Amino acid sequence: MVKFLDERKQREVFRDRYLNTHETYLKSIADVIAHLYEWRHGHSERCNSMILRLIPTGMLQKREDIDEEEPQFRNLRNCWYHECALTYPPGLPDERMLFAAWKIIQCYYAVFSSIASLVTCFKPKRKSHDATLNIFAREFLCNSKRKQYFLPPANFYLDQQGRFLEQFSKQVNWAYADSYHIPNIVKCLEDIRRENRMATIPHYLKELRDWVTYGDAYLFIRLYGDSPKTNLDFSLQAITFIYCIQTEFFLLRLFGWETLNRQYEYFLEQMNTNLGMTSEPLDARFEAYAWNKDHF
Repeated sequence: MVKFLDERKQREVFRDRYLNTHETYLKSIADVIAHLYEWRHGHSERCNSMILRLIPTGMLQKREDIDEEEPQFRNLRNCWYHECALTYPPGLPDERMLFAAWKIIQCYYAVFSSIASLVTCFKPKRKSHDATLNIFAREFLCNSKRKQYFLPPANFYLDQQGRFLEQFSKQVNWAYADSYHIPNIVKCLEDIRRENRMATIPHYLKELRDWVTYGDAYLFIRLYGDSPKTNLDFSLQAITFIYCIQTEFFLLRLFGWETLNRQYEYFLEQMNTNLGMTSEPLDARFEAYAWNKDHF
């Protein structure tokens, strides 16, 4: 006779494998974002808060030889598409989180596509996910000229020796984060770090995607109650938003306002024409960029 876990055991498994681990990690990352960038006040406020931190960064040498179908632009449009999927349908998290495992997958692909857009600006040949994430860690987060374009906590990493840099805690400057959230993030990165490899939040999101894809996606049938759904919805959207804005800002500095705005207008036209919808987070970001286009 086939035996299945009873109700009590199923609750314990879901609590152990998700609520006590991944929910804690995701919520700590998202709460640091919310604290630093006025997340609770709406899209416009969080855009402006992030942009104000990014504007003082140095200018990049503009690229003029632009092909609109270069891989960085295709990856950027893919990022926007996955972000739209993540935030659909608009409304309450209860409906959006009906198949929560897929929202985790959409978050990962939005973040990965944003990173791939950056990597292909300098290394256009297609690479595996692991190779792309490793290049991002090495060539962007550790690069003395490029790392300034990445905001905490998205710039957090463990180095190849597994050390977390003291400067990251100082960037947050929030006692509660220092005592609770940052230790959670460090443990999250320690859990997924491999020998002689850096560990970053995108590396963690890939591990999380692999778990919900090949391991325990069905457990998310147990994601009931307002708090777990709201927490996951909030965390995935906050994490996606910060990676999107960092990538877009970097590309604005590299290619200029007109080039990126053409990508946005084309994507928006396709969304409106073919799907009859738009993306509120994306629209808010480009509205904020338009206000600040003199800086690009």
